[in-house]
Amino acid sequence: MRSTVRAVTRRRTNVLEVAYQMSSAVSTRTPTGVLELAVEQVLASMRPAALGDPVVGARRAEESLRDALRDAGPVDDNIALQNALACAEAACEHLKYCEIQEARTLLTAARGQLVLAHERA
Repeated sequence: MRSTVRAVTRRRTNVLEVAYQMSSAVSTRTPTGVLELAVEQVLASMRPAALGDPVVGARRAEESLRDALRDAGPVDDNIALQNALACAEAACEHLKYCEIQEARTLLTAARGQLVLAHERA
C-alpha cells in the first residue's frame, strides 16, 4: 500500500514539474498565454493517474481555471479566443460538480481554439 502511495505521489510531482516547465515555454503576458498555461496545467493535473482524490482535484482545478479566466481579462475581436474562454468557463461549471470527464472534453476543445487564436493573433 505504501509503495502505491509513493508511486502516485511521484507521478503527481512529475505532472507538476512538467506543467512548470511548460509555463516557461508559454508567454503569459497575453490573454491567450494566460489561458493556455492554465488549460495545460489543469489538463495535466486531471489525468486519471494524477488524481488522488477526485473531489479535491476538481476543486483545485476549478480554482486555478477561474483565476486564469480572471487574469485573461476582456477579449475583443479574436473569435477563437472568445470560444476558448467560453469552453474554459463551461469546464469550470462542470468541475464545480466534479464532472471531470466533461471538463476534460471542454478543456481539450479550449486548447484547440487557443491554437487557432495564436494563428489569428
